[in-house]
Amino acid sequence: MTRMWRHMTGAERILEVLLTRRSVSPRRLEHPGPNPDELDAIIQAGLRAPAHGGLHPWRVIEFRPQNREALAWCFEQEKLRRDPLASPTDLRRAREHATRPPLLLGFVVSPRERSKIPAREQWLGAGAALGNLLSAAHQLGYGAIVLSGERCFDETLARQVGVLPGEYLAGFISVGSIREAPPQAREVLSQSVWSCWQGWQDPRDDNAPPDQPILPSERVRGS
Repeated sequence: MTRMWRHMTGAERILEVLLTRRSVSPRRLEHPGPNPDELDAIIQAGLRAPAHGGLHPWRVIEFRPQNREALAWCFEQEKLRRDPLASPTDLRRAREHATRPPLLLGFVVSPRERSKIPAREQWLGAGAALGNLLSAAHQLGYGAIVLSGERCFDETLARQVGVLPGEYLAGFISVGSIREAPPQAREVLSQSVWSCWQGWQDPRDDNAPPDQPILPSERVRGS
């Protein structure tokens, strides 16, 4: 997919950045992570995502190095609540999720209940912002991934990290320099998510015009 863009420069090069973005596991990351100015730029990219009504129904929580051991204890305790028989290896892995990433952010969805904007559109806006955060980190040359899982549904952990009533802990974003490249992405054809509406005809209406076929030139490339 990306080979066709390699001859392009300037603004069109940005598209290549999007087409080459990959989630990078925390175990493939190393220091340094983004500096404060880069982190601010990443957040600004999130704020540029489409947001109906300008609500920006999301926020991030930064977990700085001096507080990671405390977060690791919270992760370990959450694991024990979920699995009282968790092995030492499982507990070590839970702690590493808190201590390993060079930069660790909690992504919180904060729907505005009294807003006229439907909740589902607010969630879409938060998701768009999350995509922008990951793409901005990639643009800056870092690897990033968002991890969720059962941990994010633990009410005690959510309260410990500062999630407020009515908010949702969507996941934890890990960002850092890429120590080891991730596997090549599996290419997905565009037509797997594409369709073309061909009109609608009431089966009771014999006078409605017939559906028009899609011409080859109107199809998505590769379909």
